[in-house]
Amino acid sequence: MKLKIITAAIIFMIMNTGAQIKVDCIGNSITYGYGLSSPYTMSYPAILQKLLGSTYSVQNDGVNSLTVLKKGDNPYWKNGRLPQAFAFQPDIVILKLGTNDTKPQNWDKYNSEFSTDYLALVDTLASMASKPRIFVVLPVPVFDNPIGASWGIRDSLIKKEIPIINQIAAERGLDVIDCYTPLLEFPQYFSVDGVHPDAAGADTIAHIVYRAIKSYTSIDTDVKPLTRSLLSLKQTKNALSISVSLSGISIVNVFDLRGKQIKTICLNESEAVTIDTKGWKSAMYVLRLTNRSIREPYYQNVNLIKFRKF
Repeated sequence: MKLKIITAAIIFMIMNTGAQIKVDCIGNSITYGYGLSSPYTMSYPAILQKLLGSTYSVQNDGVNSLTVLKKGDNPYWKNGRLPQAFAFQPDIVILKLGTNDTKPQNWDKYNSEFSTDYLALVDTLASMASKPRIFVVLPVPVFDNPIGASWGIRDSLIKKEIPIINQIAAERGLDVIDCYTPLLEFPQYFSVDGVHPDAAGADTIAHIVYRAIKSYTSIDTDVKPLTRSLLSLKQTKNALSISVSLSGISIVNVFDLRGKQIKTICLNESEAVTIDTKGWKSAMYVLRLTNRSIREPYYQNVNLIKFRKF
C-alpha cells in the first residue's frame, strides 16, 4: 500500500523554524510498554524517538487496557490521554488500538459499534488545530497463551477488525501501517502472555512505524505497490533469488526497515539474480522495481524469516 507523506510545505516550515516534528503515539498497553522492564526507554514510542532523532519529538499516549469502543469496559474516550494529545498538537498521529476490544465483554456486546467508534476517534484526532497526518496501525497478532486467553483477547477477532480499519482508512484517506502481518512469524516476541511484545517485539514495531514515517526519504513518493506479476521471488535459508518479466534492463533496490538502501541489482528480462542474505536479520524488507517500460516505480514487501526451516 502506498504510504502518504507529510507535505513538503510542512517539512519546509518545520525545518526553517527549528521546531521539532511532533509524533503522538496513541494506543493501549502495547504502546505504553506493559511488561517491559522500562517502558520509558523500551516501549516502541521510546525506540521510535531514538530512530527519528532530535528533529522529532515523540509522545507516548498509550494507556493500559483501553478500547476504541465507547461502551467498552475501559474506553480511550474516558480514560485515555486525549487531553494530553490535544495539548501536544502533533504533526503526526500513530493510532494503534483494537486489541482490548476483542474481549468478550466488549466485542460480543458492542462489535456492531466498532466501526462507528473507530471512525469517530479518527475524526476527533483529525479535528486538532495542528491538522495531523494520521497513521492507523493494524493491531499486532495474538498468540496462544493461557495468560492472554484468560483476558479473553482473541486473534480471530483482530482479523475481523483489520478490514474495518482498512475501510475507514480508505474512506478518510489515511495511511495504514501493517503491524499484524510482519509479526505473525515472530511468536517468540510475545512469549510472556501472547499479547504484549517483549523488547525485541517493541523494537520491531518501532522500526515498522519508523519505516512508514520516513518512507518519503527512503523510497520515491510516486512508488506504487506491485499489483501484477512483474517480479518473481524465491527465498531459501540464506539467499533471495529475483527475476523480472519486463523487457530491457530493470533496477531493483532493496531497503531495510530503517529505510536504508542495502542492495541494488540490475536485471535483464528472464534473468535471475541471487542475493546472499546470510548476514541479514529476520525482518520486513522492501524491494523497489524500476524499468523504462513502466511509467512509475513499484515496490513489494519481502518478509525474510531466517529461522524458518526450508
